[in-house]
Amino acid sequence: MTTQPLEETEHDQASPLIPTASQARGSIAREGDSDAAAAPRAKRVQVARACQRCRRLQKACSDSRPCQRCVKAGLADDCGGFPVPSRVLPPQPSLSLHALRFGEQLPSSPAGASFTASSSPPPSFRNPDLPASPQAFTSFARESFVRKDGLLPPRVVDRCAGRFFERLAPTIPILTPGYVAGLRARAALEASGGEAYCVLLGLCAMVMLQVEEPGASSFGGRLAESNAAYGWLLLEEALAAHRHLTRKSTPSLDSVLLVFFIYACHASLFHHSPAFVFLREASTLFLLLKPEAMDDLERELAERLFWVLLVSERSHAIRYRRPITLQVITTNGFGTASFSSGGGGGGENDPSLAGFKCLAALFRSLDTTFVALLNQESVSRTLPLDSLDGVEVAINTALNYSCPDDLLPTQKANLRVTQLWLRIILWQLRLRLGHLSSSGQGQGQGQRGAGAKPSSRTYHYPLEVAKDLTLSTRDLPVHSIQVHGVGISEKLFDIACAVVNVLARVPVEMTKTAAEDDLKYLRGLILQLPGGATVYDALLVKHIQQTLPNMAAGLGV
Repeated sequence: MTTQPLEETEHDQASPLIPTASQARGSIAREGDSDAAAAPRAKRVQVARACQRCRRLQKACSDSRPCQRCVKAGLADDCGGFPVPSRVLPPQPSLSLHALRFGEQLPSSPAGASFTASSSPPPSFRNPDLPASPQAFTSFARESFVRKDGLLPPRVVDRCAGRFFERLAPTIPILTPGYVAGLRARAALEASGGEAYCVLLGLCAMVMLQVEEPGASSFGGRLAESNAAYGWLLLEEALAAHRHLTRKSTPSLDSVLLVFFIYACHASLFHHSPAFVFLREASTLFLLLKPEAMDDLERELAERLFWVLLVSERSHAIRYRRPITLQVITTNGFGTASFSSGGGGGGENDPSLAGFKCLAALFRSLDTTFVALLNQESVSRTLPLDSLDGVEVAINTALNYSCPDDLLPTQKANLRVTQLWLRIILWQLRLRLGHLSSSGQGQGQGQRGAGAKPSSRTYHYPLEVAKDLTLSTRDLPVHSIQVHGVGISEKLFDIACAVVNVLARVPVEMTKTAAEDDLKYLRGLILQLPGGATVYDALLVKHIQQTLPNMAAGLGV
């Protein structure tokens, strides 16, 4: 068969064959920005003093009282105004650096008053947004954080904790009922915004934004009309609490959990840049944990949290071409190789963790070398054809050894979609490196031993992946896929884009009808997932119209 058109595209580095989710979003954004680039950007309106809530959240405010942000949040009654200070300061005597440093008396100060470097300056020299003394300054200019009364009642914590253990814990088992009970007990003893209360805020915000139906009536009471609005309120409160907490050189497990929950909230809201910031912060804080200062339960949860962070970080690195921080064996003793291979002691032998260990095994082989190659960092030599065989064998066999057949539907959905997505990522990398052929000849021993498995060195490999995906997810309930958030929508979008490109460039007349059916199934599934109807279906339709104009009608576009 003829494969020349794809081979030419394969060597065109300026225009990659397979667009990623972020590249496809950027192409649509650039078209809409062409006209806007010519018009000058309007200057942002600044107010003399923000209201109490906007200052605490470090958000833009408006001149009116109540401000627009508080009105949209339904908190107009709580919007407190401030008198606008005069921008013109009264004339003050000049103060030299020498006088400030050595405490000399001001020559014209009233009543002979003086101040030294060790005492507080007079009010006219003080920035009202800064604390009164260096000892009160920590990391940000902010007011003290005070819990908002009624924002997180016990019934909300009960509901969100139950939903977490029901829907999210099978894939991110970083909490136990006993640990949540301990958080609630410590939060009741804390005077204001301690870490335990902040972790509960982050947990409930993540559940509201990722698990609950966004448009459904909120069980938060009169605070918000819908789950999405209530989740926003909880996230804003968690962000304010996070800014208030003192940064410690030796962080606690609670501080890492809080930052991870904030990352998960931003990821659910398509805030990819803030999500990456908080993911990197969580990974960095984790490296500073001291296992010797933890009890047995905390060490067990910290080990699980390491693998959750590793999977999240490497997934984000692949989707958005980011660097990674965590390695399989960290300097503080967490991240041992035995965990993801079925070893470990104590609670890690729990059969309910089998699916979680399979997920960790999928990402173990994707180290910094693989990520650097994926990010197109400089390569000094041509890579041999079998250089990625070890990664492919690890991905293909990760679910074969320790994953039982009685996994929960949520676990099956996450594992199968993630494994097939990683196969597409590997295929795209082989395509860019020029490792593909029409027949897949030259595959390594690991692939020959796979038997019936198709080779990722063939051009039509994405069609096999799409077929496998259709067969493995058709019988799963949709909610078992929806619960994993926008990340799984992006993975399915990447697979669908790869299928579209192959159908456009590789003559596969005998299997084209089946491939079209699989593509229709993928599109229908994406439409039911988070962000599918609002973001990814439009991107996929545009890609189909541009790449397969003759088949667009048959695909229902």
